Amino acid sequence: MNYKKLRHIFNSTLAVQIIFIAAIAGAIFVFDRFYGEKPPALKNMSKKEAALFIDFDNMQKVFAGEVVDGMTVLDALNASVTAGQLRLTYYVDGDNNTKIEEINDHAAGGDAQFIFYVNSRKLDQDKLNKTRIKAGDKITITLE
Repeated sequence: MNYKKLRHIFNSTLAVQIIFIAAIAGAIFVFDRFYGEKPPALKNMSKKEAALFIDFDNMQKVFAGEVVDGMTVLDALNASVTAGQLRLTYYVDGDNNTKIEEINDHAAGGDAQFIFYVNSRKLDQDKLNKTRIKAGDKITITLE
């Protein structure tokens, strides 16, 4: 085989490989954009908003809303109650600690407790009215 033929075959194969890789990367981008796990409420979330995920076994809800200065996790929960079909029962004790008792028909007690996360970091429920949030934050509530 002469050198020119070998070089031509190598260049053709390399070009095909580059095109193939670009096509795969494009397909992954399109698939993730339209079929990813991101809830629809977050796809159009502005840079001034935060998101609240409620993730229970038989109930999942997502809320997104604008964050105002000094807003706390408890404020975001109350805003979600106003915006959507959500019932919330909580109290603030004499030491200014919060306790969530019920979200819709899901009650804390016994073995089940509401667990709060802000940007994947676990948050002590007592501090819901003291923990400030900012735009871009993601609050998640689970019942464990």
